[in-house]
Amino acid sequence: MSLCTMLVGVRRVLCTLALGACLPWATASAQQAIGTPILTTAENFRDIAGISASAGGTGFANLTSNFGVMRTGVFYRSNVLDLDSADWTTLSGLGIGRVIDLRTPAEISATPDVVPAGAVYTNINVIGTSSMPSMLPSSVSLASLLSVGQSGYQTFVTNPVEREGFRTVLLTLAHDTGPDLFHCSMGKDRTGWVAALLESIAGVSSTTLLNDYLASNTYLAGTIDAQAAALAAAVPELRGVDLTPLFGVNSGYLQAALDQVTASYGSMYGYLIQGLGLSLEDIYVLRGKMVNYAILPGQTVYSGNDASGAAFLNALQNSSLSGRYTAYNYYLQSSVDAGTLGGVQRQVGGQVHADAASYLLRQPRWIDAALAPYTDSRELVPGQARMWLAGMGSGFWSQGRAGISPSTERSAGTLIGATSRLSDRGSASLGLGYTSGTVESAAATATVNTVMATLGGRYGFSSLEAGPYVVGRVDGGWVDYRSNRPLGGGLGAASGQANGALFSGLAGLGDVIAFSPVTLTPQAGVRVTSQTLGAFTESGSEAALGVHGLDNTAASLLLDLDAALEPQILGAWSLAPTATLRYERYLGNPQVASTGTRYGFAVSQKSAFDSHDLLTAGLGITARRHALSLEARGNVVVGDGAGSAGLGGQLSLGYSF
Repeated sequence: MSLCTMLVGVRRVLCTLALGACLPWATASAQQAIGTPILTTAENFRDIAGISASAGGTGFANLTSNFGVMRTGVFYRSNVLDLDSADWTTLSGLGIGRVIDLRTPAEISATPDVVPAGAVYTNINVIGTSSMPSMLPSSVSLASLLSVGQSGYQTFVTNPVEREGFRTVLLTLAHDTGPDLFHCSMGKDRTGWVAALLESIAGVSSTTLLNDYLASNTYLAGTIDAQAAALAAAVPELRGVDLTPLFGVNSGYLQAALDQVTASYGSMYGYLIQGLGLSLEDIYVLRGKMVNYAILPGQTVYSGNDASGAAFLNALQNSSLSGRYTAYNYYLQSSVDAGTLGGVQRQVGGQVHADAASYLLRQPRWIDAALAPYTDSRELVPGQARMWLAGMGSGFWSQGRAGISPSTERSAGTLIGATSRLSDRGSASLGLGYTSGTVESAAATATVNTVMATLGGRYGFSSLEAGPYVVGRVDGGWVDYRSNRPLGGGLGAASGQANGALFSGLAGLGDVIAFSPVTLTPQAGVRVTSQTLGAFTESGSEAALGVHGLDNTAASLLLDLDAALEPQILGAWSLAPTATLRYERYLGNPQVASTGTRYGFAVSQKSAFDSHDLLTAGLGITARRHALSLEARGNVVVGDGAGSAGLGGQLSLGYSF
């Protein structure tokens, strides 16, 4: 027999003893500082998130374990909804989606609910009987009544019918999307146990759990006093005895249920999983609905992209992904339990998009390397041209730091073109090429395929063979971009696709200085590169991003020094070794940022590459036989900042005519 059964039976006896009429409930006077309205005809109505200071609470939403704070306006508890018009209007304004009535059919028939507007009415009879049995102990004393009450609470745990009822209540609350209200007759026993289960899931302290449970004594104080007075008048031997535990709630009742939970299932978790048959996902959904975590595990120590990713994961608690049966909610709640975000904070933000944009801004460097053997045209006579085909491969790495993941870039490409010696002083070159690049960072991979066209020229003030000269070149290209980002934590992989463009302009001044057997060619110049990628929306994951368009421009100062030895004859071939040094200084911030949004929450990421200075050293050799030329070069690149470094090589074939 539950306490509800016993108390309803006692109340029926009291009604008979008190002139055959039940006493009306008194108006609750406690102010609910957390913002829940006071209802005069449902005095035990309140938000389970917390109670007012005057009713024994803090006046604020309850704190939970793991830096959580309970959300208000999610679940409400109450006594029977015998509402007047004013309270009905007030309750209708809260947007309650469902009213769950825990009472028996007989109780409902005696006092039907007045359901607020817009709410679905659902009856879940957690006792399982058609009416509340009127049962009293053989000896009507406070001790015996309290003993029966404790036994009644124990049946919440031991009775399979009641367990099934409470399971249905919790699952209904878990699957609903809007605010719900649950209640029984007085809103303290059956309702109190449901609230205790929810608060246990939320992770409130045992002290808070007990205080919230006992608050019914304050909210129902008027009713309790009236009922106690009626009983004392009817049973003289009970006069002077504190009857609050009989008509209100008693800590021993709740403790009896909690002790039975431990005895039967070892823990509240065991009761929820084994006794009620909830899944861990069900528990996580309920907790996600009720609790917002101010700080996620490790969030305070993260920096850079990691900090941005963690903040994004935190913000998504206020999206429709939270408190529902989603992969995000399961990941977040399990992370809270495990005390770690598991690296997802590093992968969720989309750093690879910033790294890919940074890679594109450095693409004109490979055109420099491919064109190097053909820009001066000193081997050609005026009016002569050379067709050429150049291929290259390179790798580039940035270690990353301060919460930014390392980045790896690999690329291979081909450039075909022609160079013409227009006159003794001038030459022009044009080319068309294709590069296939792969960028990897934060467990993600992006492929960046680029079709490039280049047009340039060189003019010597005296001749191309010696003396000062000016050089200029423009490059333009079309970009196809595809990305795949495994996010970890069961969040799947986010994939995206976009198109873009790449433009670059180079202007320089140099000098050809011959010191037999070496020819030195120093050159200084400025290059401006512009990269764009259109906005796109990723797919494949609940945390997939709407990636904003990437539009970046970078300017850099170039200082080059080429040293070429005079050709050496080897049979029918002539061989000419070369060495190259290049210093590139980025004018401005070399780091690129990308931004994505999900459910209106933004996350920004910075590229791993942040070097202001790049130094390139290369060696090459050119072999010529009549009109045919072969060129092979290798170079190494070292940058400051996040430990950037790279290796590259070029092979080219030319034919003069």
